[in-house]
Amino acid sequence: MIDPRFYGSPKAYTAKELIADLMAFCQAQSKETLPPILIEGDETHLFKGIGTLKDATNDQVTYFHKSSLKNVDYRDALKNTKAGGVFVTQETAHLVPSSALRLIVLRPYRAFAAALKLFYPEPIHKATVHPTAVIHESAKIGKDCTIGAYTVIEEGAEIGDHTVIEAHTFIAQHVTIGAHCSIQSHVSLSYAILHDHVRIKPGARIGQRGFGFEMDEKGPIDMPQMGRVIIENGVEIGANTCIDRGSQGDTIIGKNSRIDNLVQMAHNVKVGSHCILVAQVGIAGSTTLGHGVVAAGQAGFSGHLNIGDGARIAAQSGVMRDIPPQTDVAGSPSLPARDWHKQNITLRRMIEKK
Repeated sequence: MIDPRFYGSPKAYTAKELIADLMAFCQAQSKETLPPILIEGDETHLFKGIGTLKDATNDQVTYFHKSSLKNVDYRDALKNTKAGGVFVTQETAHLVPSSALRLIVLRPYRAFAAALKLFYPEPIHKATVHPTAVIHESAKIGKDCTIGAYTVIEEGAEIGDHTVIEAHTFIAQHVTIGAHCSIQSHVSLSYAILHDHVRIKPGARIGQRGFGFEMDEKGPIDMPQMGRVIIENGVEIGANTCIDRGSQGDTIIGKNSRIDNLVQMAHNVKVGSHCILVAQVGIAGSTTLGHGVVAAGQAGFSGHLNIGDGARIAAQSGVMRDIPPQTDVAGSPSLPARDWHKQNITLRRMIEKK
C-alpha cells in the first residue's frame, strides 16, 4: 500500500483535470506532441490516488496492459475491478466494466507511471548545507543545492544547480556533478564526471580503482588506473553498484540508461544509451554495449566484447563472444535464444528416454 507517512497525501483530480495535467506532463518530459488521451465516462469523476486492478477503489485509477490479455488472472481482475478509471488501449477498452471510466491511451503503463508522479510528486528538498558537512573552500556549489549531514566534498569538486547530495556521501577532488542530480546516502564518487539529471542510489561506488594487474613469476603487479567515469544525462544507478574508472581510457555510461542494484562494471566498459542492466550483472573490462541493450539478472560478460544495439541477454547468461545487433541470447556459454531452447528440449528428451 502507499503509506502517506512516506509518500504524503495524494492530490485530487477530476478525470478531465487529470488527463489535461497528464498530457502537459508527458509532453514536457518527451518534448513532443502526444496523441490525445480519450475519456469514456464522466469527466467530473474525482480521483484521489492510484491502485491495482484488484485493490483500487472508486476514487482511484489503475491500468491494464494489452500484454496482460494472455493472463487469465489479470483479465479476471479487470473484469471485477472496483477502480473508478482504467488506463487501457483502444483494443482492450471493451473489457473495462461499465462502473469504471475508460482512459484510452497508446501506452497504459506509461500513462499510469506519469499519473503516479502527479498524484505523489517527489518532495522538494529545501536548499540547505548541513553544518556537519565538510566542503573544501575551492569546491564550487551551484545554486539551490542540498548537502546532507557528514557529506565530504573535496578540493576542486563542482556541484551543479539544484542537485541533492544526501548524508555520509563522499565527493572526491575535482569530481564534477551536473544540475538536477540526486546523489543518495553513503555514495562515493571519484575520478568521475556526471552530466545532468543523474540519480545514484545509496551505497554505490563510482570511480574506484579497477581490478587491473599483470601476472609474472613473482605474482600480480598492479597496473595504475588513469581513466575516468563519464555518466551521461538521465542515467540512474542502483544501490551498491560498483563502476570502476578506466585504466587509460574512460568508463562511459550512455544517456538514459538504467543500472539496477549490485551491478559490477569493470574499467573501460562502455554502455550505450537507453540500456537496461538488471541486478547482479557483471561486465569485465573493455566490453562495449551498444544502444538499447538489455541484460537480465546475473548475466555475465567476459572482457573485450562488442554487444550490438538492441541485443537482449537472458538471466544468468554467460556471454563469451560478440553478439550481433538485435539478437537474443541465453545460456552459459550463451547461444542464440532459439538454439538454447532447442538444446534444452533435446536434453530433456534424452533424459526421458532413459
